Amino acid sequence: MLRFFLIRLAAAIPPLLGMSFVAFAIVALAPGDPVMMELRAMGIVPEPEDIAALQAQFGLDKPFLPRYFDWLMRAVRFDFGTSVATGRSVMSEIAIHLPATLALAVSALVGAVVISLALGAFAVAGNRVTGVGLRGLTILLVSVPSFWLALLLIHVFVLNLGWTRLVGDGSLPDLVLPALTLSLGAGAGLGRVVYERVRAEKSEDHVRLAIAKGLDPLRIMLTHIAPRILGPLATAWANTFGALLGGAVIVESIFGWPGLGQLILQAIAQRDFPVIQAYLVFMGLIFFATSLIADIIVILADPQLRRRLGHE
Repeated sequence: MLRFFLIRLAAAIPPLLGMSFVAFAIVALAPGDPVMMELRAMGIVPEPEDIAALQAQFGLDKPFLPRYFDWLMRAVRFDFGTSVATGRSVMSEIAIHLPATLALAVSALVGAVVISLALGAFAVAGNRVTGVGLRGLTILLVSVPSFWLALLLIHVFVLNLGWTRLVGDGSLPDLVLPALTLSLGAGAGLGRVVYERVRAEKSEDHVRLAIAKGLDPLRIMLTHIAPRILGPLATAWANTFGALLGGAVIVESIFGWPGLGQLILQAIAQRDFPVIQAYLVFMGLIFFATSLIADIIVILADPQLRRRLGHE
């Protein structure tokens, strides 16, 4: 098994390097001069010596490839420099906002898993008409843009019912609506995966026997079906978590949630290139980490695969 993980880590190096190169190139070749923005932010009238000093500080006086390799060596040590907008280190900016985004993404993923398993339980108990209804519902929720769903929830729960506030201080109650916004669409997407797997498993003898005994559909789903489909679901969960992190940008902006979404939107507006580069790198690392966790779950859920890897 150790050999498998070493191969998995080695295989991740080329795409991570490619991602880092793209992150650096997109920002380095983008229009806008970070030096001029820094000088304007400090209220300094640009002088040639000031421009030259800041170009040397940001490494902008070097050719493209040497700048990239210098930046990569620092990025490996998680040194992304200083934010042009705030003057604080980029890592401190990430550390401030990352927990809020992770809390939102994890909450939304938990909600999505609950929704998908509930849809699977309905699929166990339902007939053909129920199946058509479930497929239609999941297609509808997947098709609805997250910003439109966010506005709908704001209209219902904030403006009409007054159960919560639109923009809070980042406390736990303020997490409910953005997490619900993300989990509905993600749960529908996972629900489609669960539904197809449940349909296949319903033809198995042990599931048919459980249904004939009149067991509760949710119990059948959790005890007879879920363990057998855990491997494919783990992969779907990992992909969903990555999608939730990306989709959180718009949702965080709408609800004022103080996560990486707000940070990156501000960085783009202010041409804060070091923050943009760090954000892209962290997203790539998180995608890789979730994929690796999914592989671990698949191995733990499949005794035959575990034994085969143990013999390699």
